[in-house]
Amino acid sequence: MNLPHISIVGGGIGGLSAALALQHFGYRVRIFEQARELREVGAGVVITPNAMHALDFLGVGERVAKEAGPTETFVVSRHFATGEVLKARPQNDFGERYGAAYHQVHRVDLHTALVSAVARNDPDCLHVGHCFEALTQGSENLVATFTNGKTFASDVLIGCDGGASKVRACVFGDEVVNYTGQVAFRALLPMADVPAIIHEHPFAMYVGLNRYFLHYPLRHRTMMNVIGVGREPRWQDEGWRVAATVDEFASHYDDLYPPALQLIHAITPGALFKWGLRDREPLNRYTKGRVTMLGDAAHPMTPFLGQGACMAIEDAMVLGRAFAASNSFEEAFCRYENTRRERANGVQLASRRHADEIQGVTAKGPNPGADASDRGLYSYNPVTVPLTRADETHSTTREPLN
Repeated sequence: MNLPHISIVGGGIGGLSAALALQHFGYRVRIFEQARELREVGAGVVITPNAMHALDFLGVGERVAKEAGPTETFVVSRHFATGEVLKARPQNDFGERYGAAYHQVHRVDLHTALVSAVARNDPDCLHVGHCFEALTQGSENLVATFTNGKTFASDVLIGCDGGASKVRACVFGDEVVNYTGQVAFRALLPMADVPAIIHEHPFAMYVGLNRYFLHYPLRHRTMMNVIGVGREPRWQDEGWRVAATVDEFASHYDDLYPPALQLIHAITPGALFKWGLRDREPLNRYTKGRVTMLGDAAHPMTPFLGQGACMAIEDAMVLGRAFAASNSFEEAFCRYENTRRERANGVQLASRRHADEIQGVTAKGPNPGADASDRGLYSYNPVTVPLTRADETHSTTREPLN
C-alpha cells in the first residue's frame, strides 16, 4: 500500500506508539504536537503485560524495563483506615503466565524511550508547536490546519490528541467532555522522604468510601509515586496540572491509614498537582473517511484499572499491523477499528465500574473489586491477536468487561 503522507496529531504515548508501529512496517509518518517541546509530566504509569508485548516487539521494552526496575508485587489492596491487607498478588510469575512483564514506569522514561526510537527511525518526523485547528477531506487527500497558520496535506490522519481531542470534535462533532465527579491528586517524592513503614511495603492501594489512595515506587525504588482519587460534586478549575497544597490533599484523606497520611505530609510544597477527571462516551465508530482515532481520543480511560496508556499502546500496535496486512487505507482502518473497538470500549466502561467497587459505591462497600488481571485483560497480546476482517463488524461493547 503506497501511502507516503501519514499524519499523527498528538505526540503523547499513543501518538508516538502509533508512529513507531507504522515505522516498523515501513511507513513514514509526521507527528504534530501542540506543545513547544516534546516532553511528559513527572508521574507514574503502569505498563502491564498486554502493552509490554507491543513495546517488546517494537524494540523499546528492554529500555523501559531497565529504567523502571523490577516490580516484586503489582497489587496490594489495603483497608483505607486500618491498612489491613485485603488482597495481594505476586508479580514474579507474569513472564511465565503472559509472556511479558509488568512494570511501574516513570512517564518521562516511557515517553523518552518512544521519542528516541521514533526519531532514530526518522529525525524529521516530529513537529512541535503545531496546535490542530481544523481539517478538510477530499477525494485525493485531506488538509490539516494548525493555529500557527500552517497547513499540511496527508493521505490519512490519526487523531491521538487525548480525551479532549480537537480532531474528534472536528470529525465527529463537538460533544461535551463531562466532569466525572472525581478529583485526582498526584505527586512524586524521593524515597528518602517516605515513612519507614511505607518504605518497607511500597506497593499499596487503600480502598475507602468515595476515595482511594495509591502509592508505588519508580526508578528502582528511588522515587515514590502518590495518587489519591476521590468523589467531589463540583470542579471549577480547568486543566489537568493545577497546583495543590499538601494541607488540601491531607484534609480530604484525614482518616487514611496513619503511615499513608504521613506520606502525604512528606510531599514537598510545589510538587503536588490535582485535576478533575473528565470523560466522554466511547465512539461507536473510530473512523470517518481518511481519519481514525486512537487512545483516549477514541475511548477516554479513567485511571481505575491502570489501562489508559496500555490501551493506547495496544491500539497503536494493531493499527500498524492493520496497515501491513491491507491493500488500502480504507481496509486498514476497517481492520483496526473492528479489531479494537469492542476491546477498548469495553475496558473504558469496565474502568468506570471498577471505580464504584474500590470507592464503595456498590452494596459490598469499599473492596478491591475485580482488577485488570482478574478481568483477564493481561492475556491480550496486540502483536498476535487475529485482525478482524474488513468485512466483519462487531457491535460496540456497552457492558463492562467482566
